[in-house]
Amino acid sequence: MAPTTSGGDAMSAAVAQLARLRPGIRGYTVDDLHTLPEDGLRFELIDGSISVSPSATGSHNMFARWIAQLLEDANPDTGYVVGTDQSVTIDEHNEPRPDIVVLPSAYLDDSPFPVAGVRLVVEVVSPTSALRDTEIKRVLYARAGVPFYWVVVPDQDADTVALAELVLEGSTYRYATHYTSEVFRTSRPWPVEIDLPALAARMARYRRPPADRS
Repeated sequence: MAPTTSGGDAMSAAVAQLARLRPGIRGYTVDDLHTLPEDGLRFELIDGSISVSPSATGSHNMFARWIAQLLEDANPDTGYVVGTDQSVTIDEHNEPRPDIVVLPSAYLDDSPFPVAGVRLVVEVVSPTSALRDTEIKRVLYARAGVPFYWVVVPDQDADTVALAELVLEGSTYRYATHYTSEVFRTSRPWPVEIDLPALAARMARYRRPPADRS
């Protein structure tokens, strides 16, 4: 289907398509999700409910891209790849679309791809996604058996970015790192260092560029 011309038109097309669907007792399925128009909106299926949101902001995407690049640069071999903004099929009623995901190279050309073998999921929190990223998806990814989950929280007012590292133990996550805004180091899924103050300062320079002295 051809993309629509504006965000409002895109949302209207998605709502119209959802109205035509007939969800079962457990809600929508991944088959229902895949009938929605590809028009720049972001669709996720969580426990049978479809979430529709506009494209992310530039700052959100920049943080995700920077962190994904640091993960990719530290990648020790070719068994896994680092993806961004890709849909992951968990079961018939769940297909989230994490900001960053470390997945087996076998799924390199698949979209969406199955959750089996996914090593890490990273969500960058936006003002409209805080509850979904910190609570709802935390339960979902734990239930799916994803071993490592990071939550990244930018704070535009304070010019900081914090990161929580969660590790799966049994059927629930525990905090290995609880929202640090300092330099973050981990060995999971492989050794990597993320200088969070440097990323925050880099973003601040974009938001407040030097005055033109010419």
